[in-house]
Amino acid sequence: MASTTAVQDVNADDHSDDRSGEPPTPPTDTAAQQRPDQSDLAEYRAYLQRGETRLSTLHRVAGAFISGAGLLTLLPLLIGGTFSGLLVLVLLYETPGLPPAASVQRWLLLLIVLASITLPLAALYFLIRDLILFYFTARTFRRDNKSRIYPRFVLSGIMVSEPSLLSSIDELHDARENEYVRNLLVPSPARLRARILKEAKSVGDLTAYSMNDDEEMLAAQLREFVLRQTASHIRSLPEEAAKMEASIARHQRFLRGLVLRYAKAFLLTIITTVSTIAADGVLGLLRPFDGKPLVGVNPQYVWLMTLLVYAAWAFTAVIVVRKPVTWLYADTSDSKSRRTPQSLLNFERSTLAVGAASAALITLNAVLYARQVPITSGAAWLMLAAIVAMAFTTWVFAGRALMSEFPVARS
Repeated sequence: MASTTAVQDVNADDHSDDRSGEPPTPPTDTAAQQRPDQSDLAEYRAYLQRGETRLSTLHRVAGAFISGAGLLTLLPLLIGGTFSGLLVLVLLYETPGLPPAASVQRWLLLLIVLASITLPLAALYFLIRDLILFYFTARTFRRDNKSRIYPRFVLSGIMVSEPSLLSSIDELHDARENEYVRNLLVPSPARLRARILKEAKSVGDLTAYSMNDDEEMLAAQLREFVLRQTASHIRSLPEEAAKMEASIARHQRFLRGLVLRYAKAFLLTIITTVSTIAADGVLGLLRPFDGKPLVGVNPQYVWLMTLLVYAAWAFTAVIVVRKPVTWLYADTSDSKSRRTPQSLLNFERSTLAVGAASAALITLNAVLYARQVPITSGAAWLMLAAIVAMAFTTWVFAGRALMSEFPVARS
């Protein structure tokens, strides 16, 4: 019975190092009088069944984000040589009509290209972080006066609610003491038990025990540690129902941010992929084909068109990073409540700032290039005007988006 004593006790975590092995205190008449009646217990059980179904649905939704199809679609730029080839063309490729290799204009464009790839990768990083926070927690699911932390899967273990049992408690305890049940938690090989004991000591648990202790006593304590580590505590049905309420609310909150994060990452990756392929294709026109340069390709048009591609990327980035939240509030007429969740706000502000800064660098690049290589054709002037107009629109949109999230604007 010693192996179940610490799990039964409400303050089991406070006495996990107690080696007295005293049997549990039998339930008192007062405890029996406080037991909910059968109709209440039936309602608790029905609610817990509904809660388990809801949690299962939420986890299936989250599972889509860690499947191969979900995450691999966020990494197209890391497959193939498009991005590396573009870096060479932007910085080092020499041809008349382009800025000199490694010049200021080249470095400015390279900075914008790197910014375009950094945003989707940062979004992917935060997406993986949100997945970890969704599936795991360091919460103990109960009071622990010794402040131990057991990083665990967010769904806790479930044990039979002994306070709701009217009989057969002794049979349940005997079944838990069976060796085959215990071996599921504490394997019999000494090296595996030593690994569990080492893990327990790493979080400040079972510090008074060693592999030299009595084998049965050590196995019992390791079993209790595994149950505590997985939050497999004995709870009453009201306690289990309260935990279910909190768990569903937590899952809803984290899943909202997870889906919005995924949408932002996916949209940013799409526009970055299209921009990278377009810029590589435009600059690739300057490369010889079958050993001969392409006839009719104007290097001035090529450079300005590349700048225009990334001006369009900066403008699109500041739009799509806000789109998921805009779509979310599409069915409400209250424009003041259309705010980005706080967990996503910092990344959104960073994306808006990067987009606005990229637009400024593109405009500076175009001005420097126009001063270096005189623009004489109407098409070149048109492209230059389009770059400036798109940059100005990017600044306006980013500024309005940033101002809308300030507390003053929210009132």
